[in-house]
Amino acid sequence: MLTALVCLLPTLATARAHSLLLTPSAPSDALHDCIASSYRGHYAGQHAYLITKGCSSSASLGLLDSGSLTPLESEDRIVWVGPSNVRPSTPSTLQDMLSAWEIIDSTASSLLSQHGEDVQTSFSHDTYEVLLDRVPSLVHATETGLFLSVPSSILPVLDTLLPPHLTPVALPSYSLPLPSSYGNRWGVPEAKAAHLANITKHLQFNTRLAAIASTISAKEILEDVRYLTGERQDSDIQSRHSFHPDYLKAFSWVRRQMGALGIECSPYLYEEGFGPGLLCSIYPETGSEDHVIISAHLDSRGSFGSLRAPGADDDGSGSAHLLAIARAISQHNVTFEHPVTLAFFTGEEQGLVMSSHFAHTLKKENVSVQLNVQADMLGYRVPGEPLQLALPATIDLPEASFLVANLSQLYAPELVVGRTAACCSDHQSFLQLGFPATQVFERNGWIADPMYHNSGDLSDREGYDAEQIKSIAKVTMATLFEVAGWQQGK
Repeated sequence: MLTALVCLLPTLATARAHSLLLTPSAPSDALHDCIASSYRGHYAGQHAYLITKGCSSSASLGLLDSGSLTPLESEDRIVWVGPSNVRPSTPSTLQDMLSAWEIIDSTASSLLSQHGEDVQTSFSHDTYEVLLDRVPSLVHATETGLFLSVPSSILPVLDTLLPPHLTPVALPSYSLPLPSSYGNRWGVPEAKAAHLANITKHLQFNTRLAAIASTISAKEILEDVRYLTGERQDSDIQSRHSFHPDYLKAFSWVRRQMGALGIECSPYLYEEGFGPGLLCSIYPETGSEDHVIISAHLDSRGSFGSLRAPGADDDGSGSAHLLAIARAISQHNVTFEHPVTLAFFTGEEQGLVMSSHFAHTLKKENVSVQLNVQADMLGYRVPGEPLQLALPATIDLPEASFLVANLSQLYAPELVVGRTAACCSDHQSFLQLGFPATQVFERNGWIADPMYHNSGDLSDREGYDAEQIKSIAKVTMATLFEVAGWQQGK
């Protein structure tokens, strides 16, 4: 049921200890410190702030043209849930979003009433348990998304409560820098953007790089995908959902593959209830501190209400693409001038949970990041369409996407490069903290994979194309090489 909304800013003085402030007004340096320091990002036309009671009387609230302030009843996690942009897609209305909330609420409430409070219970007839002591509540609804208050016990399985066309993004538990501080919507320092633009300006075709890229194997990529999905006879993985016990099998297998290539990997623990992520690092001898991060998410999401999540496309394709890049680096004795991380995230399907935590850790430790490229859903091609590489329509640093697009023309000209409206993936966690980032995706326009957010997301089906994954891997590998600086050993 819709919680009470305070619709206009004049009522702000009634705020409780913590409230969600939403406004279409772009953040301004003129905002009072207590408001500016509560900024939590931009979500489909709404700028979000989690403010304390003391901020409610700030005169700088008058600088905002309009907005809403909603008291929060608990310290639960605030999560935005909005359209993934699946084709066919039409602009949603407020009623559409409220109808979606009714589905979410009724599903969670049914589970709670069926099993009672504070009990460990099987969920959707699958082989796992979840402590369902409370259900999510609706804080605010707009025609472009829902803001939910989600108990910590529910967050690891939030995706199972969502219809397949909806995607969550958890508001960070920390404050974000105001984008206006740097003159662009993401707050990326101009020097970082200019550095990527300068690399693009001086690009030249490199025959040695092209030769290494040509050794990436579509057959090996497909074999890796099929191990992760359980389609191979030697794999017993049933699911890669972050909360499913089989996720750890996939985690251990990827770690062993990377170790066999001579690349050291460390588990990344970040929040209770989630399987660990995997950070695989390659350090230079020079001591450079400018990091390059190429990432994918190892976790996946299944059909509505289920943790059966094989995830061949979303995101076994991105994970296998990382393994292919690692294999090329190892086989050709490539070294780098700057630190490189190949990151396998988890918690992506519940709202970019690990990547948000990891990016914040980098920010707190003042780590310099030159670029993050997230590979998410690379493997589906509509029959009859050409091989494609899609870059984000809005959630990117333009200089980063322009670099990737130019490298595609040099090293994978078979790809038709364009833009995707797909939302959302882990690169957003880096962008909102001012790190340069972009995403590579499988198709221009809307999401077209019929098995998107479906337990039937396997590789043995029409439209799944390892050759497209291979071509995109060539591009992200070339991006990594150019930004991190590389040389080939004997």
